[in-house]
Amino acid sequence: MPQFDKITFFTQIFWLTIIFFGFYFFTLKVFLPKIATVLKTRKKKFLIGSSGLLSLNKEQASTQNSINLLLQEFSEDNKNQISSVITDHQESFKNPWDFNKTWWNNNNASWVDKHSLSTKSYYAIQSVYLKTMGNIMIKNKM
Repeated sequence: MPQFDKITFFTQIFWLTIIFFGFYFFTLKVFLPKIATVLKTRKKKFLIGSSGLLSLNKEQASTQNSINLLLQEFSEDNKNQISSVITDHQESFKNPWDFNKTWWNNNNASWVDKHSLSTKSYYAIQSVYLKTMGNIMIKNKM
C-alpha cells in the first residue's frame, strides 16, 4: 500500500510538521495580538457605555422627580383656584335654583382672563362648579 511506503513516509511527516508549526507561529504572532486588542477595546467601550448608562439613569430619575414636583405644584394651584372660585361664588351656592350657565360664563370670563388660566383649567373649574351645584340641588330636593 502506498500510504505505508517507507520512502515517502518521512517526507510527509516532515512537511506536515513544518507547515503546522509555521501556521501555529504565524497565528501566535499575528492573529492573537489583533484579537487581544479587539477584546480589550470592547471591554473598555463596554465599561464606558455602562457608566454612561448609569449617568443616564440618574438623569432620568432626576427628570422624573422634577416632572412629579411640577405636576404636584400644578395640581395644588388648580385646587387653590377652584377653592377660591367656590368661596367667591358662595352666594350662588346658597340659592342654587337661580343658577344659570350663561351667568357663569359671563361673570367668570373676565376672571379667567385676569388669572390667565388655560381653557382646560377653566372648563375643569366649571365642571367642578356644575357638579357641586348638582349635588346641592339633589340634597335640597331630599
